[in-house]
Amino acid sequence: MKSSLYNLEKLLSFRRDLHKHAEGSFNEFRTSAKIIEYLLELGIKEDQIRKVASTGLVVDIKGTAPPSGKPYCIAIRADMDALPIKEQNPEIDYASITDYAHMCGHDTHVTCLLGGAAKVLEKLDQIPSDKCLRLLFQPAEEDEGGAFPMLQEGVMEGVDEVYGMHNWPFDLPGKVYVKPGYMMACITHIDIKIHGKGGKASQLEGVIDPIQPAIDIQKGLKEIVQEFKDKGYYFTVSLPLIRGSDDPEFVADTCNLGGYLRAFDVECIVGIKKRIQDLVESSCRNYNCKVDCFMQTTYPAVNNTEKETENFIKIAKKVVGEENVVDTHLPVLGAEDFSFFQKAAPGVFFFCSSSRKPTDVLHTNCFNPHDDYIPIACEIHYRVVENRFGLEFK
Repeated sequence: MKSSLYNLEKLLSFRRDLHKHAEGSFNEFRTSAKIIEYLLELGIKEDQIRKVASTGLVVDIKGTAPPSGKPYCIAIRADMDALPIKEQNPEIDYASITDYAHMCGHDTHVTCLLGGAAKVLEKLDQIPSDKCLRLLFQPAEEDEGGAFPMLQEGVMEGVDEVYGMHNWPFDLPGKVYVKPGYMMACITHIDIKIHGKGGKASQLEGVIDPIQPAIDIQKGLKEIVQEFKDKGYYFTVSLPLIRGSDDPEFVADTCNLGGYLRAFDVECIVGIKKRIQDLVESSCRNYNCKVDCFMQTTYPAVNNTEKETENFIKIAKKVVGEENVVDTHLPVLGAEDFSFFQKAAPGVFFFCSSSRKPTDVLHTNCFNPHDDYIPIACEIHYRVVENRFGLEFK
């Protein structure tokens, strides 16, 4: 009797090991090595694995059945980096021992993709040789953005559809959150540097205080927010960073403001950026200050294609039940560089509920997604492959 490659107990052990040895963006060397080790144990050959973007991996899995005459390739992506946070989960024996922690659950994402792949590998003899499942293990989602350098190395060449998953503590395990269209926001970094003329607080003659225009910018930003909310746009923009003098006896030469715009609609993004630019320039001009204002979009919006999403919803309903595939809470104002993969092929990004308790929040120092969501995500990955290859696995 053929032994099962899908082993949930082994997957959970693997997940705990990654969690305990969390690594940051583009430094996931041990993580990458452990993934390779697991893949080889599943029977993947070394020549099927390609290293990309420093620590990323691309793995092609092709069927062994006669070709169908209709070549098709789908990609499924899992991010693998941790956050620069000290974990505060003393009750678990696999808490991170490094200066990083998987407080966004990327250790579970890797585990789910390996689990789904294991299920697919058990059915290779039913998959035509011209059908390909491409696994994308991506570094640096949290920081510098590992998707774009992976694209530059050709990981999406020949891919017809792409899928990605993120755990999300909306609810206990068992729900899938997905919809066509926008899932996550486009993110624009705002960096403002106001140049005045510093001096002693006791001798203000000739001093040009850069804090004054900064105050006006903060006030004016509130008016911009209200203006665009009145137009019906869903977004958030703020400048929570403000840095001037670090000495109460001196006025600084410069003042820095920083923050983010998170939005979906192009018209909203363009409009708010223009209003911010005008506000910054006029506020600084009023106080004879010069200014450098940079607004750079780092991640595009995650935008699910309609045809693929409607089909995915049918797949997910078969796994978790019709009532458990929902679009509540969507879209979210967080950002994800999975959006770069969607620029290269039609694709679907979805959330799996993962909370242990109602107060769970991503990126906090005690977040630990529930293990029970892992087999659900593994099964969804597996069923996506079955469906997109036009098969009914036996």
